[in-house]
Amino acid sequence: MIRFGDRTSEVASATLELFHLYAEEAGFNLDVQLAGSADRLALEGRVRTPALPGPSELVVWYVDAPRVITIDEEHGTVSAEHPLPRLTVTSLDPGRVLISGTVILRWSALSGATSRGYPIELALDAALIT
Repeated sequence: MIRFGDRTSEVASATLELFHLYAEEAGFNLDVQLAGSADRLALEGRVRTPALPGPSELVVWYVDAPRVITIDEEHGTVSAEHPLPRLTVTSLDPGRVLISGTVILRWSALSGATSRGYPIELALDAALIT
C-alpha cells in the first residue's frame, strides 16, 4: 500500500537497490510503480551500513518521481528538505525487503505562492537489488 496525501493506491511493483555496501553509508534507490496507472514514486538517499537485516533508516535525499503533484487545482513539485525524511527497511525473505513509514516532503506550488508538507505513507515489500 502507498498513500499520496489522502489517495491510497496499490503497488504493482517495487524495487530497492542498495549500492556502496562496504562504505560507512550505502546509497539506495527506491522505485515503486502504482497499480493501474503510470504513476510512480522514485526516491534516492543513504542508509548506514550494514543496512540489512535491519530495521534500518533509509534517509531520503532526493525525490525523482512524482515530478508534479496537483493540490487544490494548483500544480507543484515535491522535494526532501531538512530534517530529511526517513523510512524503515527490514529484510523479509532472501531478495525481499519491507519498506515502511511516512515521509513528509515539501510541496511547492509552481507559481511560488504556497508551500506545505506533503505526506507519503508506505507499507510494501520490494525486490532487493545489490
